[in-house]
Amino acid sequence: MKIDSLQPELLKAKKLTRFKGFYCMAGFVVRFNRHGKPYWVITLMDAFTQFEIVATQIDCDTKHFSHFGFVHVEAAKVKTTVGEIYVADFIYAVDEIPEKYRHIRLIPRDASANHEDVARLVKIVECVEYEALRRFVAHTLIQSRIMVPFLRNPASLHYHHNYIGGLLRHSIRVAELFAENMVGRKEEKALGIVGALLHDLGKSVTLSESMIYTATGTMVNHDSLTLELCASALKLLSKTNPRYADILRHIWTCEKEHLKYSAKLNIATQIQRFDREDSKEQT
Repeated sequence: MKIDSLQPELLKAKKLTRFKGFYCMAGFVVRFNRHGKPYWVITLMDAFTQFEIVATQIDCDTKHFSHFGFVHVEAAKVKTTVGEIYVADFIYAVDEIPEKYRHIRLIPRDASANHEDVARLVKIVECVEYEALRRFVAHTLIQSRIMVPFLRNPASLHYHHNYIGGLLRHSIRVAELFAENMVGRKEEKALGIVGALLHDLGKSVTLSESMIYTATGTMVNHDSLTLELCASALKLLSKTNPRYADILRHIWTCEKEHLKYSAKLNIATQIQRFDREDSKEQT
């Protein structure tokens, strides 16, 4: 059967007869029909919308499903005696969403501590005027290892933004300060926003929402992990725009005590300035 849309936003998917795509699963409930046969009600969610689909069979071991995990689904609208519902032709868990389908709006709002912060995240990413850099952010953040911790971890344990969701809020605010205060070429502004937004990315694996260090965090400084967590996205960006990739590498590594080399670009210096300003405001 014809697919009306491949990878639509969920708000648009609700208006389609049939759709197919990769999404985040926010709910999974087993129910039984009047004949005693099981079916599953699955909630899909993105940054602004959620809706339920029904599955009469699951195309993977249900143990592979996880809260806010990624799924691949195709579903069609079906008329029933109680109204229209979406029934899945197939649905199965996937470890990662393929890079070409990642978009910042796929982030599930309920995975964060505050829906408004997710909306702010989408807004600041979408104000970046270069598609390659917007894709860079989505490629980096929509990874199973990173997405939920980035949304929920604190920015620190005892200093600033030391609460669930603090890392997301601080990262957004540093990016917003850069966007609001920097004038000049739009290219510099775009790179600065991305650099600011991801400057503390390592904290998504060194801290936890339980307000303790992870095993990694007891051994490694968060600044040393940024390039590792961005490695896949940096590799792709290096193929199309190696200068952008090198500027981002510079932003995230200059002026670090253990590396001992200074900032060569004003955008790097300003990101550090706005990082300090927002940290002081929240202490």
